[in-house]
Amino acid sequence: MFTLNFKDKYKIVHICNELGKNIIGGAGTYLNEIYRYRHNDMGFVYVDFDYNQPEIINKGFTEKNDIAVIYPDEADKLETINCDIVVIHFYELYFCLRDEFLKNKRIAYVIHSVPTPEPMPEADPFGGNEDVQNKFQFICDLADVLICVSNAEKTKLINIFPQYEKKINVVYNGMTFNNRIYKNTNYRNSRRVLGYIGRIDSRKGIIETITAIKHQNAELLIAGLINDENYFRIIKSYVDGAQMWDRVKFLGWCSDERKKEFFRRIDALVIPSMYEPFGYVALEAMEHLVPVLSSDNGGLDEILKNYRYKYNPYSETGFCECLKCFQEDSEDIIEQQINILKSNRYRFYAEQMSNDYYKIWEEMSNSV
Repeated sequence: MFTLNFKDKYKIVHICNELGKNIIGGAGTYLNEIYRYRHNDMGFVYVDFDYNQPEIINKGFTEKNDIAVIYPDEADKLETINCDIVVIHFYELYFCLRDEFLKNKRIAYVIHSVPTPEPMPEADPFGGNEDVQNKFQFICDLADVLICVSNAEKTKLINIFPQYEKKINVVYNGMTFNNRIYKNTNYRNSRRVLGYIGRIDSRKGIIETITAIKHQNAELLIAGLINDENYFRIIKSYVDGAQMWDRVKFLGWCSDERKKEFFRRIDALVIPSMYEPFGYVALEAMEHLVPVLSSDNGGLDEILKNYRYKYNPYSETGFCECLKCFQEDSEDIIEQQINILKSNRYRFYAEQMSNDYYKIWEEMSNSV
């Protein structure tokens, strides 16, 4: 265990496996925003599952304050941390919740995703994965408060575990929007260059999108981190068999300047996820004011409230109909939809998200 200006006493301590540049997906984006707007009485414990050397881990933190770092085999060292509320962010961190550490502490679990397969089997929501279910349920049982990132995820959780309903809160994720960022207006001249950015795995609906555009006037740029090698091979095999390499292009992972260039290059962003608990990438579309063609499943439907270009990801014709609508609509209609994206941003300001969470921490403290 080593610390970076970690104080002797905090009101709230977050335990996470994503922070700084050491992030995987939406949970990491969320944690960086919570860290950015943290109060003086908030600390963070970063658990490094990869057992990197301290100097490597340090490089992943742009700011080195209020952070403690442990490896999974050092969970006993958490007992030295003095705090009132423990906030856990991932079911695989269950081993941190030891009796010795939790004594006289309140517990909150931020459920970034209920870890079920997609589509979720009705008879066995966890698809037979008892290990995942047991870890997840262990934390849920232990927690005083459960926080879901969308109403869709709250409903999903209650459908599986109705006994948790009374201790569930919903707080939308938030983002710090850069109002000076380049605003994409490519749709005025072209509506065929579609972009996907995110993880490459079967939940994301990528191969369904490629299949859908085969006979459409469109190309797809994929900026993705490969999470499922087998799924990536299936995608490449399909593209090869369909002879679509001129219209499906893999850009690798794009961050920082490369991400900005990606958003400048595309005419519309595609979010074809079969299900998203929240969907941070929709907020990025709002930031760049780029049109988005999105699945309406899960939290995406709540983010893209009153927005026109949404479709059912399980419909065989849903994406093609959505794309046709986007390509044939007048410029005025598209600009109306862009204004809807812009007006929706106020519901997802990161500072407000942080304040909403702090109200929960205050209520937890007062209820002791």
